[in-house]
Amino acid sequence: MSNTYWLVNFSLENFNLSKKRSFDLLGFTKKDNKLTNKIALNDNVIFYISDLKSFVGTSTVNSKKFYDKKKIWSSNEEEVKFPYRVKLKSTKILPEKKYISGYDVAPSLNYVKRWAPEDWYLALLPPVHIISHSDFEIISHGIENSLKGNTSKLSLKKKTRKNRKKK
Repeated sequence: MSNTYWLVNFSLENFNLSKKRSFDLLGFTKKDNKLTNKIALNDNVIFYISDLKSFVGTSTVNSKKFYDKKKIWSSNEEEVKFPYRVKLKSTKILPEKKYISGYDVAPSLNYVKRWAPEDWYLALLPPVHIISHSDFEIISHGIENSLKGNTSKLSLKKKTRKNRKKK
């Protein structure tokens, strides 16, 4: 079975809490439980911070989903907000100055095509998304290039029939 590609939307506060934990866990709400039942070992994850409208890292799922009542992420409620969890491995997080602006990447993503171009970020407001392999590749290559110091916007462009070089 092939991997599923996930985009997870963090608030800045919950991103920083996960960062302090070295991104060992990823949590989901009860509302997202049905969708995240599809999450499996070795699935790929992109991290997006909605407060900054930026893509900030990647990771790989390292466990089956499990239930845990330990409170980790912020919540004004008494109830644990993200009790459905998976363990993560191979996490790569960009330094803050190298975060990738969604304004640079989003126009290339199939996932946001049904939204008006200026409203692309509305497509990413829900906390969990399944994205295509091609969208994952666009974002993850941008993250890899940024980690290597190459921040050229050209490196983030999606390969299309029009801009592929003919052999």
